[in-house]
Amino acid sequence: MLTDKKSFRLNYRVVDRVAEEVARALDEGTRLGIVLGGGSYGHITAHNAQNLGAPAAEALSLVAMYMLELAMGVADILSSKGVNPLIYPPHSFCSPEGLVPRCNWAGIERDMAVGITPIVYGDVYACSGGWCIVSGDELAVEMACRLGSPQLIYVTDVDGILDPGGRLVEEARLEELEGLTLREPGDKVDVTGGLRRKIKAVKANRCPGLHEVLVVNGLRPGRIYSALTGRGVGTRIIL
Repeated sequence: MLTDKKSFRLNYRVVDRVAEEVARALDEGTRLGIVLGGGSYGHITAHNAQNLGAPAAEALSLVAMYMLELAMGVADILSSKGVNPLIYPPHSFCSPEGLVPRCNWAGIERDMAVGITPIVYGDVYACSGGWCIVSGDELAVEMACRLGSPQLIYVTDVDGILDPGGRLVEEARLEELEGLTLREPGDKVDVTGGLRRKIKAVKANRCPGLHEVLVVNGLRPGRIYSALTGRGVGTRIIL
């Protein structure tokens, strides 16, 4: 959503507007952390590395580099709106095991206490002599749980979770969605599994304090601000 589909380039118009919505919510007292998906930066690089059989070191270096570039671009625009972002590369503080990121969030908690807005992103790490991906989907769930948030917001490029007929699922329990055939949006490259991965990530990392997940369309102006301030429109997943 924040990047052009087939190039290593931010969608500056969208990122600028989203940054304004985030800044407005922060000014009104909202406390939040940002987790970026791979977009065309991470997904395309990882996809190419997989298809070409790139050596682990090369894949790790390239994917990590492009994801940091994405995060820096977003951080720069957020900063221009008065936000104080700080980037945390997950490969440096997480030890994933399957869908569980197992990150040390203490540093982020410490920095948020003085007004930092953290930026985390889907990343790569060395595993069993090769390389693996830790998705932003599961990082977001673990972050929400560790920071004590009752709500997690997934921002996508559709109005929420759609059933096979393209109709919006306005509200559902997590268990109901597990057995539902979901319609995946668009034709973009996604090496981590789209909406189905998000549901698996929530199931694997949920905690008692996290009460709901909201899936909203970030391409619609005002939707992110509304979600951050308790008036979200999209699909509400009850945990």
